[in-house]
Amino acid sequence: MKNTLVALLLGALSLSTVMSSSDPAQAQDRDREPGGSYRRTCRDVRTDRGTLFARCEDRRGRYHRTRLEDYRRCRGDIENDNGQLRCRRGR
Repeated sequence: MKNTLVALLLGALSLSTVMSSSDPAQAQDRDREPGGSYRRTCRDVRTDRGTLFARCEDRRGRYHRTRLEDYRRCRGDIENDNGQLRCRRGR
């Protein structure tokens, strides 16, 4: 009985560890919002699978849904260009 209980506990701990660390890069990706000047005029910022999503203000004060794919390849500032996310790409 004691051995069965120990085996069940070890199995539960192993399963918990596997489930919580199944894809740590993807979990980090959702948590991290890249810096940049866009943050002053954009709302509802989020990331998912290498794409940056936001609602950004244009010159007339209206907000537009926008996204920037592969934002990790941006070099320098990520900016809001009249309601659209933009950056300079690099290698």
